[in-house]
Amino acid sequence: MTTFEVHALRLGTIRADKSGTVYGHPEGTVLAVPIWAAAIEGGGRRILVDTGIRDADKWSRIQPHTIAPEETIDAALATLGWRRRDVDIVINSHLHYDHAENNLAFPQAQFYVSDEEWRWASDPSSEQAWAYDIEWTGDDVTFMNYCLVQRDHYDVLPGLRIIQTPGHTPGHQSILVNTEEGLLCVTGDAACMMDNFTLPAPPGTHVGSAASLASLKKISNLSDRVLMNHDPELSSYQSSGFPVAPEMGAQTPIGETTHH
Repeated sequence: MTTFEVHALRLGTIRADKSGTVYGHPEGTVLAVPIWAAAIEGGGRRILVDTGIRDADKWSRIQPHTIAPEETIDAALATLGWRRRDVDIVINSHLHYDHAENNLAFPQAQFYVSDEEWRWASDPSSEQAWAYDIEWTGDDVTFMNYCLVQRDHYDVLPGLRIIQTPGHTPGHQSILVNTEEGLLCVTGDAACMMDNFTLPAPPGTHVGSAASLASLKKISNLSDRVLMNHDPELSSYQSSGFPVAPEMGAQTPIGETTHH
């Protein structure tokens, strides 16, 4: 089994209330929420999990977004010594704009998206429709670039596995990566920050609290460490010392009651 190296790439910042990432958190705590992608290398392959944003001005009409010069997709990759054409594989946790707006920059890549997410993104609920206002296919990146994953525990490569983690969206997926520090889960938005695990609480936007909580517990059970794609505690290009996956018991998510 290949042991991979993982770097956190910062691809922008959203100025947002914490209630948008942690459901049930009282409004009024405004954070600089980072947009992380994971750059994964091993076995002669270069992989990205999520591709970040491209048009900060467009999304700033909703809430403030910024992309520092070093946070453009080209600049972030260049710091690792990568170019766009070096990326073999792109895995999208889901197709919200902040995870997929740069997809078209990688026409040579093989993409992996869950079949359920692909169908949901083509006709999302009105509440989430704004977040899918991007193109993830075009002249150079077509439907044929995408592998639509239809099952759980899908091995992209030995040591790189996709698991289905619905809740934030119906077709959300997370990625387990074999590293020197154990199994690292790139969570996408199944967990935006540690509060999602410890309270526990779904992300602020979700299609089902029970599904979100089950996905959090699944990640906790399967992984040793977590790279959460909006974690404000990570550092740019961090490649080790990611947060330890917390143990989760049978708990009731915020905003729900237990029925007997």
